[in-house]
Amino acid sequence: MSETIRVNFKKPIPLFPLPEAILLPQSVAPLHIFEPRYRQMVERALDGAGQIAMACFSGDEWKQGYEPLPGLRPVTCLGQIVQHQRVSDGFQIILHGICRARISTMVEPDGSTLYRSAHLKPLIDQGSDSIQLDSVRAELESLLCDTDLSQMQSVGMVLKCMESQQFDTTTLLEIIAAALVRDTDRRYEILAESSVTGRADIIRDELLRLEHLLLLAGRQRREDGDYNVSVN
Repeated sequence: MSETIRVNFKKPIPLFPLPEAILLPQSVAPLHIFEPRYRQMVERALDGAGQIAMACFSGDEWKQGYEPLPGLRPVTCLGQIVQHQRVSDGFQIILHGICRARISTMVEPDGSTLYRSAHLKPLIDQGSDSIQLDSVRAELESLLCDTDLSQMQSVGMVLKCMESQQFDTTTLLEIIAAALVRDTDRRYEILAESSVTGRADIIRDELLRLEHLLLLAGRQRREDGDYNVSVN
């Protein structure tokens, strides 16, 4: 069952920047909000549409502080606060990814507003024909079922989503990326890629890389076992 969420792109949307892309469309991210600027951001978001955009720092300047304000990468994931709880030092929230969006113009903090906002433009998906997407789905299912990737706990959840037939291939790609792609640069590439087939290519490459690492790890364990047996 899908739900339509309205987004008013005519108004600036609060930005919550982090070093990496922790939120992708169709995924959820639990967040502990404790810095004063972001407590204010959540307070105001909850009084309005409950939407904030997860942005990514463009470099390491953020490690040196916020003066001047660190640069941001151009693509964000717009999120909807679906759960929130006030805690002693701020909020615990769960954010659900709605869509990709590109930063158009920044709205910097002023005297009364501590956080950054931006006017965003939705990054429209460039779709693919159904035959192509069926092929992508079959290939990814084979990778997850017939290789060492099947041993991973998170793969079981992904396969259940595949078997349910409730999710189209575009949504499944987001689920796979959120669950299995851990490389920070790759995650941002997936976030910034507007083409569904482009995202599929990145995810396939990452799964093949992960499969190779698992294969090497298994081989090393076997070799270590053989060595131990021969010494004894």
